[in-house]
Amino acid sequence: MNKDPVRALILSGGGGRGAFHAGVYRYLMKNHKVNVDANHEGAWEPQIIVGTSIGAVNGAAISQGMSAEQLVNVWKSLEEKDIQGLPPGMRGIARWVAGAIFREVMDARLPQIAPQEATSPTPKEFWPPLPLLPRWVAERLIGYWINLLDTGPLRKTLFTRFGLDEEQLAASEKALLIAATKVRTGERVLFSNRNVMDHKRGEPRRDVFTGITADRILASCSIPLVYPWTFDRETDSVYWDGALVANTPLGAAIDMMGEDASVPAEVVVVMMTPWWESSEPAPAKAESEPKSFGDAITWMLDWMLLASFRENLKMVRAFNELAAREREENKPPYRYRHVTPIIVSPLEFLRAERIIDYDGDVSARLIEEGYKAAKHAFEKAFPDSVT
Repeated sequence: MNKDPVRALILSGGGGRGAFHAGVYRYLMKNHKVNVDANHEGAWEPQIIVGTSIGAVNGAAISQGMSAEQLVNVWKSLEEKDIQGLPPGMRGIARWVAGAIFREVMDARLPQIAPQEATSPTPKEFWPPLPLLPRWVAERLIGYWINLLDTGPLRKTLFTRFGLDEEQLAASEKALLIAATKVRTGERVLFSNRNVMDHKRGEPRRDVFTGITADRILASCSIPLVYPWTFDRETDSVYWDGALVANTPLGAAIDMMGEDASVPAEVVVVMMTPWWESSEPAPAKAESEPKSFGDAITWMLDWMLLASFRENLKMVRAFNELAAREREENKPPYRYRHVTPIIVSPLEFLRAERIIDYDGDVSARLIEEGYKAAKHAFEKAFPDSVT
């Protein structure tokens, strides 16, 4: 007897590029899709969501019931000041230089965040580019800060714009996992709105902590050096962005699917980096080397974020071969689940500065690109045999 597949949605990190997620979700939830088979023409609603960094923000909103159109509207309305500002300890010339740089990058004047609203820790020593000057001069010109931007506005925006409700998340029918990196050890840690079992060992996963809070979502978004690390009281640890070590934790999504490996799975993986198989043409920009310093930064970040996914995809394909062999031998119960990965990615590279750039007009274009990319991926993965 055929069984409906488990559906999982993996949302990678990418800061201001997160509007791309909203466009993808708009397509997934669309009814009456064309050029796809009958099983996928209706809304594709995930039962499991895994989010990293901005994917954790969007994943939490989707998990607690935000519609695709609501998510699109939130992204179209966001501005830089809704996400970040200068840390309160930044002073004088440092504040002037940072403000000038960020105005150039994102064409926005960022406010300095008041201490009572800030998330930035206050270091004991000032930043040392002026070590030969008297201490009072360095304090006046530079101040005390260890991150370029503060996420106090994002914490507020989680509640006011994304409608974060921690109790609603805990009660959601959708399983949610978000990834963070433990600063002191470099280990990947996952936070979840329910228990996650390691089915091979028959025990709860040791790298997963139950409970999704605003601080844990911020932890997943804490880009090193750009944003402050985030302290989680329950685990007594500080965290950086999960994308450092696990931008697309595919294995965690599969563990969330339960023990019955006879049930197949469909996993939509949304990335902010162009993806192509070896048999497919590369994007135009990838046909030669980077042409500028900005290109080099973009490529470096994208390939770093993509590295762990490449390994995960190899693992899934290897397990799929074992699953196919088991079914050919027809000897249940099966140990391996067949997983269909649907990779949704932009056709061209998205500039690195978009990670901290939140602009409604650009977000609108990213939403449109996300919709088109999801449509392309579904028509490729589930073609309509009639057409």
